[in-house]
Amino acid sequence: MSSRDDEPRWASNEELTAITGISRQSLRLWAIRGLLPKPTLFSDGKSGVRSRWPRSAIDRARFVMKMKAQGYELDEIAEMVKERWPERGA
Repeated sequence: MSSRDDEPRWASNEELTAITGISRQSLRLWAIRGLLPKPTLFSDGKSGVRSRWPRSAIDRARFVMKMKAQGYELDEIAEMVKERWPERGA
């Protein structure tokens, strides 16, 4: 039996695009618009700067895609995201 505690805390760009089917550019733009949490940027010292997304980005990306499929505009979805995933400390 698998639980969420068994999952890694982070997802790479590659993992997030593979799971959601969203392009890296869309991920970046969705984060800028507040649809996704902002990734943590880090350097592994070999291949440059990489993005590390919180696991919640997967659920949020799936939610955004579902709402888009139902005909909602991104501005409308951004409001839904704010209600569903309020920012800490806000």
